[in-house]
Amino acid sequence: MKPINSNSKIPPFNKTIQLYGDRSGGQGNFEFAGLAEIQEKKVVLLKGNDESLKNPSDWRRLVRLTLLAQRIEKPVLLWNVPLTHKANNQHPTTLALGTAIQNAKMQLLKLQQPIIKVFDEIYNCNDALLDMEWGDGTVIVIPEDNAKLREKLKQYNLIIVSKQVDINEQILKLLHLLSKTTGKELVMNRIQSYGLTN
Repeated sequence: MKPINSNSKIPPFNKTIQLYGDRSGGQGNFEFAGLAEIQEKKVVLLKGNDESLKNPSDWRRLVRLTLLAQRIEKPVLLWNVPLTHKANNQHPTTLALGTAIQNAKMQLLKLQQPIIKVFDEIYNCNDALLDMEWGDGTVIVIPEDNAKLREKLKQYNLIIVSKQVDINEQILKLLHLLSKTTGKELVMNRIQSYGLTN
């Protein structure tokens, strides 16, 4: 993977290095995908939008960065990435797309580093209900006046904040909390939560 836009700033991250490189063509439709630093904590960051994960190149980029996270032993931060929604509702029209989705799921499942999902105020919080899977912890922005959704989400392992500015602190809290869990425990917890045990 080759670096582009080294040391550009994407709030709330101090430093970022965007990474590209797909021999099969296409770099994917992420707003950002690469390395990032948040208050001296280094993570692999994928920041998505409505166009993300529509093509095999998006999923292959996700796989490459997941493998990188495993190799350099850094957590993965999936920011506004409609992972579950796209994987479940997007009917693979080609073998390449179906294969890329399955590869991404497998790599995320066996990743021995924490996966944190973030949904900010731009993301439709009702859609976020569909995207709670494939993460070890979640931070979501839900306005205080949306008490019904806040109550509904209490059953999930997540942190609800009222404003975008509160995300930074909660990501750091989750990183600290999840750093106490071993890689094998993270994998087993995911297997159990996805209902893959007998």
